Amino acid sequence: MKYKIDAVISEGFVMGEILKPVVDSQQSEFVSPAIEKVLIDHSVSKTERELNDMKRKNPDLEEYLETQRLIATDPVLRKRAEDLTDDGFSAKQALTTVLTGYIKDIEQSDSEYLRERAADVNDILARLIANLEKKDTVSDDDKYILYVDVLYPSLLIQRRDNLIGVIARQGGYTSHSAIMCRSFDIPYVIANIDCETEDLAIIDTRINEIEVNPDNRMVDIFNEEYRKRKSFKKVAMSHDKDFLFLANVSGNNDIKKVLEYEYDAVGLYRTEMIFMNSTKPFTFLEQYTIYSEAIEMMKDKFICFRTFDVGDDKQFPFMKVSSKGIDNYVNNPEIFESQVSAMLKANKYDNMRIMFPMIYTNAEFEYLRDWVIRIARKNHYKIPLIGMMLETKEALCHITDFVTADFISIGTNDLTHELYNIDRDSAVTMDEGLINELIDELRPVVEFANNNGKCLSVCGELASVKDVAVRLYQIGIRNLSVSPSLIDMINLAYSEFNK
Repeated sequence: MKYKIDAVISEGFVMGEILKPVVDSQQSEFVSPAIEKVLIDHSVSKTERELNDMKRKNPDLEEYLETQRLIATDPVLRKRAEDLTDDGFSAKQALTTVLTGYIKDIEQSDSEYLRERAADVNDILARLIANLEKKDTVSDDDKYILYVDVLYPSLLIQRRDNLIGVIARQGGYTSHSAIMCRSFDIPYVIANIDCETEDLAIIDTRINEIEVNPDNRMVDIFNEEYRKRKSFKKVAMSHDKDFLFLANVSGNNDIKKVLEYEYDAVGLYRTEMIFMNSTKPFTFLEQYTIYSEAIEMMKDKFICFRTFDVGDDKQFPFMKVSSKGIDNYVNNPEIFESQVSAMLKANKYDNMRIMFPMIYTNAEFEYLRDWVIRIARKNHYKIPLIGMMLETKEALCHITDFVTADFISIGTNDLTHELYNIDRDSAVTMDEGLINELIDELRPVVEFANNNGKCLSVCGELASVKDVAVRLYQIGIRNLSVSPSLIDMINLAYSEFNK
């Protein structure tokens, strides 16, 4: 039986048996307050052990997992759950009541960042409840396609070596799970299918289809094509020097894949991600160490660092955060200068670029550019290429003002939100009419860049949608920056453009 894929979150072409996690809710009946408190203790303790084990095995994801552990073991939340057992709540009912109440409070917050954290608490709730219940067990050696309602990050991290694909009934393109799947090269799609555990399935994101229990002919076709694909090294295609295959990264671990897949350069290094879950700003030395390692890894290719991008969905407790934009630097000058100084000092191969996010006017850009130049001259550092992200309607309308920007990178996530009031998850599924409108809006940007010899790229999520990538190539944007794991997509887009 064939099913259409509603949304492709992470590209891929895989075949395997399906696993549908099944739980037995036998522990939902109330026994006694004492027994229910023991069950809560058992669930919290087991969850903490699992998260600590995952931290040891996944040091690159330690910050997320430690946040999960802190939520799961929060003594206040635990005490509330235990108090409910005195009123006749089972352990399952008590944990569910307390955490769903907590989730509801978060979802009603004015902060988009806090609202998105509700998914993290849902992750913990699912794990705590699962650890109360009798579950199907799976061997550590099993490989399978997971079929779930929602893919929670901790489940993905715990089973990353077992998963060859994920089908979920709901999920977003910019969720933690989505980002991790693309990083792990695990195909992840949104679809509603009829299947059972141990059914064979083929996921093929190239044609947006899932086939459950394919016949022998389809299995043979898959095996032959998969054998051919495996015989080729997964790297960027040989291409014209005027086309750059660029990568978006959130840390130095991502750079390993940039090199493995032979990307031309890093088009966007999200430096704010190194601050995530930290209660204090990183020191100059800490940042210098991180940037130096990145520069060393990319010594034969350029790397573009975006200065910290905070506001709205990214809030840090140690920083006075405004809406996104220049105010975050003006209001936090020590943090900005520390970051820029660390970047400039690390630039030993002169292969670094610095880029500012959420620029509205040329005056803002020149203010920040001059600030960077002053820091460089004061410390006798080399002055790198300095550019801007084009992600505001005002900057788009006045693009010809930005004559002093060395390069421009189009951030489609925020730009489409400003132009069409579309959120990040919806942007990658924009209808054809809006895509056409956006392409027309970008034509003057291409003309301006060409006339003034400026490197122009797209680093927003729309660059990772194959059909949109082809359209961007067609209007003259030659440099697309995507998640490293999307190398096959960018190869396909480039091939289709060159037909």
